[in-house]
Amino acid sequence: MRKTAAARAVLLRVAAVAVLALVAQGCDNQPDLLPVPTTDLSKVEPAVRNRIAAANAEFDTRTRSKTSSADLARAYGDLGMVYQAQDLTTPAEVAYINAGRLDSRDKRWPYLLAHLYADQGRVSEATRYFEMARHIDPTYVAAEIYLGQMYLQNGDLDKARSIFEGAKGDKEGKAAALAGLGKVALTAGHYQEAADWLEEALRISPSASRLRQPLATAYRGLGDAEKARANLAQFAIDGQEPSFPDPIVDAMSDKLVVSHVLLRRGQRFAKEGRFDLSEDAFRAAVASDPGNAEALANLGISLANLGRTEEAQKNLIESLHLDDNSAVAHFSLGVIYDRQGEDAAAIAQYRSAIERDPNNIQAAVYLADAIMRSRSSLDAVQWYRQALSKQPKSTRIALSLAFALIKAADHVEARKVLETALSQQPQSAEVINALARLLATAPAAEVRDGPRALTMAKSLFEKNSSLEIGQTYGMALAETGNFTKAAELQQDIISSYERSGLPVDKSFLVHNLTAYRQSQSVREGWSAQDLVFWPRSPAAALVRR
Repeated sequence: MRKTAAARAVLLRVAAVAVLALVAQGCDNQPDLLPVPTTDLSKVEPAVRNRIAAANAEFDTRTRSKTSSADLARAYGDLGMVYQAQDLTTPAEVAYINAGRLDSRDKRWPYLLAHLYADQGRVSEATRYFEMARHIDPTYVAAEIYLGQMYLQNGDLDKARSIFEGAKGDKEGKAAALAGLGKVALTAGHYQEAADWLEEALRISPSASRLRQPLATAYRGLGDAEKARANLAQFAIDGQEPSFPDPIVDAMSDKLVVSHVLLRRGQRFAKEGRFDLSEDAFRAAVASDPGNAEALANLGISLANLGRTEEAQKNLIESLHLDDNSAVAHFSLGVIYDRQGEDAAAIAQYRSAIERDPNNIQAAVYLADAIMRSRSSLDAVQWYRQALSKQPKSTRIALSLAFALIKAADHVEARKVLETALSQQPQSAEVINALARLLATAPAAEVRDGPRALTMAKSLFEKNSSLEIGQTYGMALAETGNFTKAAELQQDIISSYERSGLPVDKSFLVHNLTAYRQSQSVREGWSAQDLVFWPRSPAAALVRR
């Protein structure tokens, strides 16, 4: 009777271990080794089946001849890495155990085994193996960070604190160690200490948005509701913790062939702004599954962020040929066109993105920006309002809506929008300056409020004497009748622009100076060429061809 393929594989694997044990008698004294169990691969991607088959064949080749314990350990360890990378944890665990028994001096095997246990929630086992890896190499900061996290998770705050204190001396691991110290202090109820550590971690790693939640909790514990709210507003549930180098896990991850996991890894790198690494991951995802439209779209986005516009456009168009329903691909292609100054093509793609994802706020804002630059400001108002309704506390969207309304000569509505924005962000210099300028220059008397404009502009100018705010202060001075001081300030502003070489509509500045010298207020707060009427987000900045 013929055996099944799975049964034959099991017998071959057990036989291989037995042969290895016999071979070992002629060289090193070998420890007891466990048979690596087979796995049902019938339901996994073909690429995974092929990768596992290749790994097993390589293992057999490396262990067929007489070999040392260290070489045999590496063979088992490499096999375990392939299994773990594909999330096949049972055979990976056995392979790592064998590798560790064969070579107890190689930190990689207990370290990767610790990660495997941590991912399964087996905290005590993960802690033990992270300790083992750290004992082998005390300088490997990733093992320290993860060990501290295990102690923190298990409630052993003293040990966690000690580990993080040691790790913060490592330059590349400092932010993560400080974050760990902050979380330890927070768990212990030491709110000021927690806030101090977490703030320092964020200074080093400002993109680590996941730290905003524990920092908000610390400020809430200190009774500072304003800082708590401000940090919660910056928290992202899918954000990042401070990063640190981990070449062992990177080497294991490089053995990954599952396209959707490669895709997730690339997206993680992209969120960290590491677009060179995200490109590699997305290319691997496409190689694993050439028909994966999402992988192609993400590859295009990474290429765009690396400044390779033509390659990015090609990948995004190919992605949409495969799946025209992808909102992210339409949006990203819109950004590519936007960067090239092709507003009509960009508008079409942004509309397509919104049709497929009506809640895509970013697409609505970019669409409004493009319309504002090329069409009616009233059409832009519609899209800015839609975006603001979904994100009512966004200063950027509120300002854009206000400027679109001003361009459409609807100063009453513009004031309402800015008043609401000011009530939500009372410290925003941008909002204060825009509202003060509108109050000083609006054509309609019912919109203007010169004394209030002067109070706002003067206070802001005393804190931040920028040329932009200085113009507003001058407008408010003129509106309240102090034309002499307004003219003096305007002349200083013109001279400062000339010295600095900053771009500005000089004719607008001179027009206002002339008005002040003639004891006249002005009724245009912004030049028609001012960038507020030609909005473009940083991601859509024009690129030179």
